Amino acid sequence: MVARCGSFPCIVLALLLAAGCRGEASSDDAASSTGSGSTSMTTTTATGSESGTCPQPVLGCPCEAGECVAPAVCIAGSCSAMSTTGVGESSSSGDASDSSSGTGPIACNDGQPHAGELCLGSPTLLVMGVAPTGVVLANFDGDPSLDLATCNRDGNEVALRPGDGGGNFGARTTYAVGANPNDVVAGDFDADGHLDVVTADTGAATVSWLRGASNGSFTAGGAIAVGMAPQQLVATDFGGEGRDDLVISNATDDTVGVLLSEPAPFAAMVTFGVGVAPRGLALAQISDDSELDLLVTNTGAATVSLLLGNGAGQFGAAAPFPVGADPRAIAGGDVNGDGLGDAITAEASGNLTRLLGNGLGSFGAGLPFATASTPSALELVDLDLDGDLDLVVASSGDMTLRVLTNDGAGEFMEAIQLTTDAGPGALAIGDFNEDGLPDIACANTGGSTVTLVESSA
Repeated sequence: MVARCGSFPCIVLALLLAAGCRGEASSDDAASSTGSGSTSMTTTTATGSESGTCPQPVLGCPCEAGECVAPAVCIAGSCSAMSTTGVGESSSSGDASDSSSGTGPIACNDGQPHAGELCLGSPTLLVMGVAPTGVVLANFDGDPSLDLATCNRDGNEVALRPGDGGGNFGARTTYAVGANPNDVVAGDFDADGHLDVVTADTGAATVSWLRGASNGSFTAGGAIAVGMAPQQLVATDFGGEGRDDLVISNATDDTVGVLLSEPAPFAAMVTFGVGVAPRGLALAQISDDSELDLLVTNTGAATVSLLLGNGAGQFGAAAPFPVGADPRAIAGGDVNGDGLGDAITAEASGNLTRLLGNGLGSFGAGLPFATASTPSALELVDLDLDGDLDLVVASSGDMTLRVLTNDGAGEFMEAIQLTTDAGPGALAIGDFNEDGLPDIACANTGGSTVTLVESSA
């Protein structure tokens, strides 16, 4: 999280670097210096007793959101230091340490969200069942609050806990699904106005459909045959008819399958060839039209397949793009602010790779930009409210959540690490404490738990 410049080390650092700002100058001097081509700004040091002008926004200098030179960030109008775990600085408020690591997040604590602030609380654990491999946040019972569901691989079940809107979840209810469910999604697949759940049953070569009711309970909707060893799912309404459709990665078949929910309950699966052992899926606008395209990680080929969509659930031939070894997860979005769709992959071999789109339905060369310990899941979301997509990465090798903030040009800097339980392997983002800020849920396969991390102003 972002540290406020109120601790002694931060003040000393600001004073030292404020010397890099130009010495005392009158307002006339400041005005005359603008002709040199650098932006002149008046600053007050942490002691409040000196003023001067800064040639560029560095530590101790005044700023607006997004102006500070990395690694500084703009906090309350002044460029200040960002806190990361391992630095050992404490919160200025002294009440937001992470009991798991001893160096936890720095709380914002002023009650208002500000652009550039990363306000994450300490992680908490919630028991969900044996080996949860997928997690979803959705409003299943029709009240204003998000509920939490996981698919539990070794229990052959979906577990549901209703949310109260305050970051708390109620008693656990379980529902049987097919063998070894590996992923879970929510959607309205029968157009009855209630959210359903579907799991990818790796051990049964099926997807299991649980039909939702108005009170948040489920009844069995049946098992639908898909490809061999289905891995992950995405759901969207391709046709715009009010019924969600499914895309499934079939690892053993080297295909992705599309299950349209019209005609009801599901049409026969249509498959599209991709690379070896497909796993991770994402839908995003990569080409310059308005239709969703499909991104697939091929764990056996060290590639990403891009399939351009026509908006009706049909896709063109897969185009492969090399990334690092064993790519497990992928997310799509405009990460560098050029209006074009990009992609980020998490590779179990240890890299995060950026694929920048050209707007023509293709990517440039993959650019590794960070490392993590066996990253297994990732999400793109604006966590610090500055308008840019930041990155949340679940790393199973060291049981952490890594948050990397985006500078707006697609460059990511690790801001914080949070401790999870064993085997973090799936992520969901949603506002489950109803404060208008995105929160994080992470399924821990080895710990039979979900890690919850709340954002708060």
